[in-house]
Amino acid sequence: MFKTIKNAITNTIDKTIRNAVTLLSRYFVNLDNILNSIYTMSTPIVLSGDFEYEVEVSTTYAQYGMIFGHNSVGGYIAVNPQGGIKLQLATNINSTLYVRDGKLHKIKVTRVSGVVKLFIDGVLDGTFNDTSTLNYNLIGAWIQGNLYFKGIIANAKFTDKSGASDTVTTFKLDKATANTESSIEGNNSVTYTNIPQSARDLYTLDGTTWTDAAGNTIEVAP
Repeated sequence: MFKTIKNAITNTIDKTIRNAVTLLSRYFVNLDNILNSIYTMSTPIVLSGDFEYEVEVSTTYAQYGMIFGHNSVGGYIAVNPQGGIKLQLATNINSTLYVRDGKLHKIKVTRVSGVVKLFIDGVLDGTFNDTSTLNYNLIGAWIQGNLYFKGIIANAKFTDKSGASDTVTTFKLDKATANTESSIEGNNSVTYTNIPQSARDLYTLDGTTWTDAAGNTIEVAP
């Protein structure tokens, strides 16, 4: 009996470890601004009330690189030429923290009762009042495909908090081969355009470092 219990516990532990190892591997996609690499949402993200969104980015590109935008309206969030984050709604703000170092940074934006806050790697880096409607349908570019992003955009999560319950839309942006990705929740999708197979690499996380088979690394910002 005790042997049976021991074996069951051992099998459970082994399965947990195997699952944990599996979760530590993923594909990252390097967007190329020369190729005009872009993700296009099938349904725009429209946020008119309280909201929260977050995304991870890695870049060393010394010009504007759009993270989220729309192909016909003006709001966006981008890495600016100074290496910070620019958030544009009806008003705008530029961050003071630097993200153009190739590390994987987590960017988060919230709005509660008209107060917008910008966080970089968990640190509050700007706040302003704005009640305008946010509208995104592009990841990696802006109006008419302008200012393409160069680098990695991953784990884009949008949460509409204006209703009785939250509406969440999450894109991992990690497809190894396909050119269409459904959101985790199944309520939206993105199309991959001008993203070749050579731009997609499998990385494994060890501590705070992602490494691919060729030894290329991406450090997670603290």
